[in-house]
Amino acid sequence: MRAQSTKLIIIALLQLSVLPLTAQKDIVMSHYMHNCFALNTAFAGNREVISAYGSYRKKWMDIEGAPASMLFSMHTPLKNENVALGAELYNQQYGVNKETGFVFSYTYRLMMNDDSKLAFSINGGGAFHNSNWSEVSFLGSNVTPDPNFANNESNFSPIVGFGAAWYSNRFFAGVSIPNFFYYNAYVEGGEYSFELNKASYLATAGYLFQLADNWQLQPSFMARYNSAFDSFIDINATVIYNNSIWVGTAYRTTKDIVAMVGYQITPQLRFSYSLDYTTGDIGSFNNGTHELAIQYDFGYKVKTPNPKFF
Repeated sequence: MRAQSTKLIIIALLQLSVLPLTAQKDIVMSHYMHNCFALNTAFAGNREVISAYGSYRKKWMDIEGAPASMLFSMHTPLKNENVALGAELYNQQYGVNKETGFVFSYTYRLMMNDDSKLAFSINGGGAFHNSNWSEVSFLGSNVTPDPNFANNESNFSPIVGFGAAWYSNRFFAGVSIPNFFYYNAYVEGGEYSFELNKASYLATAGYLFQLADNWQLQPSFMARYNSAFDSFIDINATVIYNNSIWVGTAYRTTKDIVAMVGYQITPQLRFSYSLDYTTGDIGSFNNGTHELAIQYDFGYKVKTPNPKFF
């Protein structure tokens, strides 16, 4: 009876660890306002140069097997300024489950009369899923390992998505569906299907206010809706000093409070860091979620003398 209870606990924990993999490319980012492209490929080319972005996020520090993710993206407008292209690589790990994916995007941009742009995009790629069940450790010396955990699984699923965005040097807004396909990790061998009712719907928006000569305020929000899994809203406010130093805070309806800092080292290079603290029950068992990000714009050239903050 004790062995059976132990197995049930382990299976429950594994289900919790694999849950985020059922909707791939749903990486949560605290720095979304500085890399809108990762959430919505319609923002490709929004910095008007070749822009590269890399980040690492470690959730629930000091908890073994807690989620971790890495992301690298690059996007650029073409000589025909109506067209922009982008690419993204990501990796995320939850317990014994790993996912590595890639996405390519095509964006068409309409130039509006007020110097803003209205953009639409399609993206496609795929994700490789790997579950190392042989790494599962059973509690208790008298527990006989379940033969179902003796093998590892490797599967592949497609990524196809759509996005729309409207932005200028002062504001941004967009909606997107990063992936129309749903990947079910609970089925042996894995399976994917086209299911809009299990897709994630994302919305983002932000505005840059000029408070004084050297002070700016950038409020923003990001919302994710998924009828089958988790939904949340992230509300953020960032204060920017002298176009180089910024500090911000955010609240996420998953009971997370976020503190952020960043430094615009040069007009091309930016470094940022954030700490998420969970106010829920798990908050007292870890040292928070840490995220590091770096962004570099090649051949920096814009119509205004100030760096672009989104």
